[in-house]
Amino acid sequence: MQIGNPSLCLSMVMLVLPAFPVLGEESQPAREYQPPPWHLVDLWWDIGRDSPFESYSIDVDISEDVPTTTNLYIAPIGLGHLSKTPFYGGLQTQADGYPKRDQHLRKIGPGFIFSMWGQRSLDAIRPSVGGFCQSSGHEGDFVSVRRPYEWKKGRYTYRIVRMDKEEVDGKPFTWVGVFVYSHEKDENIFVGALRFEEENLVLAGNVASFVEVYGGRIPVSEIPKVTVTLGNMRVNGKPVNAKTVTAIYPHNVPDYAAAEARDGQVVITVGKPVENRNERKVQLIGE
Repeated sequence: MQIGNPSLCLSMVMLVLPAFPVLGEESQPAREYQPPPWHLVDLWWDIGRDSPFESYSIDVDISEDVPTTTNLYIAPIGLGHLSKTPFYGGLQTQADGYPKRDQHLRKIGPGFIFSMWGQRSLDAIRPSVGGFCQSSGHEGDFVSVRRPYEWKKGRYTYRIVRMDKEEVDGKPFTWVGVFVYSHEKDENIFVGALRFEEENLVLAGNVASFVEVYGGRIPVSEIPKVTVTLGNMRVNGKPVNAKTVTAIYPHNVPDYAAAEARDGQVVITVGKPVENRNERKVQLIGE
């Protein structure tokens, strides 16, 4: 994961580090950007009041195959909360992780991830068969499940689901699993599950999405050109319409993404320079 303290707005979560010159397109002068990760755009969705949680899902359409030589993170759930426990997840071109029995970090290529903040115990992780995991404190304590999958262009539904209960030292916990459905292949991929504290989980009514470039520094000309469309949000299987959606373009990162609302969805164009951006916070849907 490439975000920091989840209690802060996504536009503020990236580490505050000194800026260094980065050569952009050959026709453009050098610009100063903070080191990656670069949140190209963060979206905040207001989906209404907090809800007792059984499931939550959102669709993501990807217009082009993204080269696996790049490091692009498309996070349909860039930040959410279940009974105040923050979590996030999405699709990465180059994920990493390890089996629970052999905690040697390795690259696993394209894949899906699901992570939860405020936890380090491997007992709170349930990888899928053949899946991977991670427990780390390098960006704040978190645990994560990762599933290798060579995702391509097309539509995917990213869905978190309430699963079984468990009692630990007299306290109730609930396992939450993640499934990603490929509409083109008509297959449902189980990514893994994480154990959340509390029995009756509540989904907060504000969730985020983001598109991010992570890993080592690259010329901005190498940011992948792709269109990402997000929409069709469902809570407990029922469609919900966002009351408001706000796009935030963080400072000190390349202006290489633009979001707009279309028929209740948000379409993000990635990889094309946006000249002279004046507004860093733009309301796309709602008053």
